[in-house]
Amino acid sequence: MSERAWPGPAVVLTTLAVGLWGVSARGADRHHEADVALAEALFQEGKGLLEKGDTASACPKLAESLRLDEATGTLFALAMCHESEGRLASAWAEYAEVVARAQTEGRKDREQAARRSVRTLEPRLSTLTIEVPAAAAAVDGLRVERDGMWLTAPTWSAAVPVDPGPHVVTVSAPGRRSWSTTLQIGAAADRTTVTVPVLDREPPVTLPDGRPPMLAAGAGQGVDGEGRRGPAPVTVALLTGVAAGATSAALAVELALAARSGWGGALRAAWLISNRQEQIDTEGEVTTQSYALRACAFRRFRAGRDVALEAGPEVLLELDREQTTGLGSLPAAPRAAWGVGLQGAVDVRLVRWVSLSIVASADYAPPGWAGTFEVSNRGEVLRPSPFRVLLAAGPRFGFDW
Repeated sequence: MSERAWPGPAVVLTTLAVGLWGVSARGADRHHEADVALAEALFQEGKGLLEKGDTASACPKLAESLRLDEATGTLFALAMCHESEGRLASAWAEYAEVVARAQTEGRKDREQAARRSVRTLEPRLSTLTIEVPAAAAAVDGLRVERDGMWLTAPTWSAAVPVDPGPHVVTVSAPGRRSWSTTLQIGAAADRTTVTVPVLDREPPVTLPDGRPPMLAAGAGQGVDGEGRRGPAPVTVALLTGVAAGATSAALAVELALAARSGWGGALRAAWLISNRQEQIDTEGEVTTQSYALRACAFRRFRAGRDVALEAGPEVLLELDREQTTGLGSLPAAPRAAWGVGLQGAVDVRLVRWVSLSIVASADYAPPGWAGTFEVSNRGEVLRPSPFRVLLAAGPRFGFDW
């Protein structure tokens, strides 16, 4: 008795896929057949109503039939219905589409009949021309609409066939007062033209006391001269960078206070990660750990939609703690250095309350302003550098621009 060979997994999956596709295709076909059947029923009803002269009932049925099944005969009947209804522009456009379709379908009889209708309607069409002068068109972001439909620039100042009745023209632009007008178009051969004016600028909104709303609502918050928000009055920055004078990586934290006018002050504390070392004897050395505190005044101003700049003078206090190794019992000793210089920062808003802050400061400490550290029989060691530069970047919190 021979054994039956079973199909492999690939064959089974392929068979199932083909079967499911066939079921899906048959379902789609049945759905399409139902739409076609409904479209045919609506077409017959609409055609009968049109023959009776009931265009108010016929046109909606023919339009729905065309939506379900875009048959050229239905489009022709809908054009005839719209013509009877007095919507000559709609009928003219539909007849023109029937001409194009009939050419593709090879229906000479239907093409010739639609062409006759197009020629008959053309002299009866009413048109609306929306003139947009150069001065009005020069307004940035100008948007022209007719009955809620956006008209692109190439259609401006063109005589466009429209159905009779009321038509609304609306013109708008950012920062400008909108303008609108309603025009009544006649039943046949009405030539109407409307000219778009130059839109007026929106006046600044003020409260009864004359203050801009942002100034009133933003008490305690930074506001620029145009009434928009500026950086928050209190910000905290966490920075990492390099101290160029000591050739060391550095960590810093800054607390800044700013008035709405843009003037403010800040305290910036920095810790130099790398220690400076100097060899004294074969088995001895001196190590210095440095801390810096900068107090600065600044003027902050806007340099772009999401960019703020600040600059101003500063005073530096640097503290060094020096520890000896292998030099007997010398105790740890501190020293201080003073300096003056300039600092600046660039803030780029990331989100409402956070910005990326890039800080640079450069200070000079004359020799007489710096403390010294001496080792017996060796004199002064690890002399302080007269120039101290900090370059750092990091997030600034409390930023609201």
